[in-house]
Amino acid sequence: MYPLLHHERRTVGFFKVRGVNINHPELEDLMFFEPAISEFRAEVYNSEGGLDVLHLLIEIKGGISEDTVQENVAGKVRQTFQVTPKITVQPQGTIAREFEANVKAPRFIDRRGQ
Repeated sequence: MYPLLHHERRTVGFFKVRGVNINHPELEDLMFFEPAISEFRAEVYNSEGGLDVLHLLIEIKGGISEDTVQENVAGKVRQTFQVTPKITVQPQGTIAREFEANVKAPRFIDRRGQ
C-alpha cells in the first residue's frame, strides 16, 4: 500500500560502524586538529569475521614518529567515537594524488557489501 524505500551504501554525512554513528564533519575535525597529520581518508569495510572496520589512511608530516601519531589518533578516535580504528600510514602525497584524479575528493568511502 505504501512505497518502501531502500537505501544502499549511504555515505552522505555519516558512517554507522558497529552501531555507532561517525559523522563525517566530526571525524574530519578530529583528524585535521591533529598537527602531525597532513592528509587522511576514511574507509569502512567488513572484516572476514563480519565486523565493521573503520580504516584510516593517513599521511604524517615529516620528522614525526609514525608509532606515536598512530597511538594518538587511535586514542582520540576511540575516546570520541568508541570505535578503535585500523590505521595505515601512507607516503606523503599518495592520498592527494588519488583526490586529484577525481572531481570530488573521496575522503569517506563505504566498502561494505562490495
